[in-house]
Amino acid sequence: MYKHVAEAFVPVAHARCVAEQLCSKCCGYCLSIDVAGADKLLTFEDARAILRPAATGLRMRVEGQNLVVFCGVRTLLQGQLSTVATIQVKAVEWEPAGHEPFSADGATP
Repeated sequence: MYKHVAEAFVPVAHARCVAEQLCSKCCGYCLSIDVAGADKLLTFEDARAILRPAATGLRMRVEGQNLVVFCGVRTLLQGQLSTVATIQVKAVEWEPAGHEPFSADGATP
């Protein structure tokens, strides 16, 4: 179980394509990238990220043991996201998350 967990939703068009491009941009920093259904699973040392396309945007989840690595992965995703997509929000808002990915309210945006 990871000590630090946060999720964010970013409204973007063509979320599946954005997730693919984001993986391509981040692959040099990851130990591995796997696919589970529509989810992209990026594994880092002491952290992981899940990218899940939704109808109206991209859901992102970052889990990490070490606070520095956890924050670094979030920053990496945010920075690379701005290079592959036009983002309609001023800032990506990360919210604390529970054990189950993307289950805060049970709904998918």
